[in-house]
Amino acid sequence: MRAVPQEQRPSGGRAGIWSKVRNFFRDAWLELQKVIWPSPEDVVKMTGLVVAVVLVVGMFIFAWDRILWVLTRRMFE
Repeated sequence: MRAVPQEQRPSGGRAGIWSKVRNFFRDAWLELQKVIWPSPEDVVKMTGLVVAVVLVVGMFIFAWDRILWVLTRRMFE
């Protein structure tokens, strides 16, 4: 049976932690450079769409709440 060499670990442990932190931020920066960022016009359009959908869904829930309240109010008087 052949002996398998173990990984070399830096002495003290602190250098290993800081290199991991540095590598993390370097990798995060490299990933952020790959992102296709939306234009300001796209951001405004999508924000308007989200607000409109939230308002429509809110009105739908409000309407159903009122309808169910009218139908069931005598049960709870």
